[in-house]
Amino acid sequence: MAKNAELMEKEIQELKKVVERLSRVNSVEEVEESGTGVAALMKYMLEERERTNRMLRGIGERLKKLEQELNEMDSEEEKQLDFQAGGSREVPLSSLDAKILELAQSKGLICADDVKAQMSYKGRNAACARLNRLYRAGLLDRFQLGHKVYFKYDAGKTTNTALIISPPQ
Repeated sequence: MAKNAELMEKEIQELKKVVERLSRVNSVEEVEESGTGVAALMKYMLEERERTNRMLRGIGERLKKLEQELNEMDSEEEKQLDFQAGGSREVPLSSLDAKILELAQSKGLICADDVKAQMSYKGRNAACARLNRLYRAGLLDRFQLGHKVYFKYDAGKTTNTALIISPPQ
């Protein structure tokens, strides 16, 4: 065991000397002239290691920057949610949206076909758009039953919400 440790220590000392010589060498040609192929390989490995470290450092800095931006965005969203939960928020509604909410209150579950019939729309696209906008505003719940999407008015969601109905134009 002691012999192996001594051999390893000698090899380490030789490698240190080679690295010191390589640090003073200006070109690969000079290393090749010295006749040490291992030395050329060592120099190449050291250069690659330096390039890799630089690249990793840059990636690490970018990740830190992205993490800071995400944390800032999360904190802004939390502030908005705290504000919305703490006080009432105002949702502007047109008279047509108010009629859709009344229909949802009276029928329970409504779909785009119900709104289409109530509002005398030619197609279902406008009805779907209005229902989805009310869903995104948090005034309706959305359920998919089979191939149809139904919307339900939830009075519990709008207890802290002040609805503003704009006058007809």
